[in-house]
Amino acid sequence: MTHPLHAHPLCRPEHLGAPIPGSPHAVSVCLPNWADVIGYEDKEPRVIDKMRTGYPRFFFHPLINKVRAALNADSGWDVLPFPNEAAAQQCAILASGKAVEVDGLWAAYFLREHLPAARAFWQHAGRILSSRAAEDWLAHRRLAPLDPTLEQTFRDRLATWSGAPADHISLHPSGMAAIYTAFQAVTARRPGRRTVMFGFPYTDTLKVLSKFGSGVEFFPRADEADLAGLAALLQREEIAGLFCEFPSNPLLGTPDLPALRSMAVQHGVPIIADDTIGTFFNVDVLPHVDFVATSLTKAISGEGDVMAGALTVNPHGLFAANLPSAMPSSLYARDLEVLEQNSRDFPERMKTANANALELARFLESHPAVERVWYPGLNPSPVYNQLRKPSGGYGAVLSFLPRDAQRNAPRVFERLEVSRGISLGTSYTLVSPYVQLAHYHELGWVRQCGIDPYLLRVAVGTERRENLQARFATALA
Repeated sequence: MTHPLHAHPLCRPEHLGAPIPGSPHAVSVCLPNWADVIGYEDKEPRVIDKMRTGYPRFFFHPLINKVRAALNADSGWDVLPFPNEAAAQQCAILASGKAVEVDGLWAAYFLREHLPAARAFWQHAGRILSSRAAEDWLAHRRLAPLDPTLEQTFRDRLATWSGAPADHISLHPSGMAAIYTAFQAVTARRPGRRTVMFGFPYTDTLKVLSKFGSGVEFFPRADEADLAGLAALLQREEIAGLFCEFPSNPLLGTPDLPALRSMAVQHGVPIIADDTIGTFFNVDVLPHVDFVATSLTKAISGEGDVMAGALTVNPHGLFAANLPSAMPSSLYARDLEVLEQNSRDFPERMKTANANALELARFLESHPAVERVWYPGLNPSPVYNQLRKPSGGYGAVLSFLPRDAQRNAPRVFERLEVSRGISLGTSYTLVSPYVQLAHYHELGWVRQCGIDPYLLRVAVGTERRENLQARFATALA
């Protein structure tokens, strides 16, 4: 399971803006110094001008920008391409524009002043055109058709891992697109009703609920007090849906899904769980929820060179009767080809990454330069162990806080000889000052929610365990 980035991680100053991995379709980018992270958030030309790529929902890929130029918006107008008519129409409505088909490609045209609204849909809803689709359209002015046999092969594989029937799994252009699809389903069932976010989540999930819905009640700590607050809320208000992560990002908390399920059933509230960090390999959340949203970009792929998501429907849940026509797949053909190949060794990779992460978490927890470590395998919660599969572990993601973090976190980050970029689930280790990247403009609010802005999030790969631990020891020395 060796990878070129094991021996030669992208973490040097000269790597600023380089794609991670070295692919034209990479989903991560190297930000080697703390000042580069801040410069990226502040849009400093020193950083932005060196960015050859970026996470595709946040950063318009160069191939996407070439498509936008080729779509030739009129003066004063702008344009974004989308994978299908529905996504283009949704963006056009939000940006007060119009959806148009050009040579088999759907696009939303809007006045340039409405680009922020269109860009918010692109980022949060995640229904983006992939870089491979852009590449093909630029070359041939057409898109490749999806291979139904390959799609069935891949869905059967996901079904084996998830325990759901293959026809209850739909494929999407990103993990956020899967979440957005579930959000649309639950809000259509109870229009005009608010949603609940239980536990501090990945940033865009909360953005979807707050920007595109009728309001959201946020329970950031997902503790006993929040459970009591949720119970009281459900007694007095009809809720469209309850969203959570298992485990959560970045503190790796595990909400009490059985308790949530018991409450939700009483009030007819569907639960949507994001299991991206937990993964199909480690945990079985499906019996306790109605939808499982998974970013296939992460551990299922393992390479970091393809964007995709899956939405799995509990065959015994509130939405089981709405399949399969209500959930068409919208993953681009060439992305599916790459994903199918990448995913073949997913169980083997996860087994190695689980073991590496557990040992690294134990090492960090005992290190005198570390104030705190967050990882499900350290004093595992009864709920996690209840939902853990017999062969499963505790995942490949951990967060830790160096002592005197405001002073030392940048130093530790810059000394760590692992690739420095934002993503997770890859077979090579990635480290990032996650809170700075995900919540730079709301750090005070994040701190109020119990998240330290200086924690470092580590997505542990499949490197040799001793070698990986030695790199952390050096950085912390």
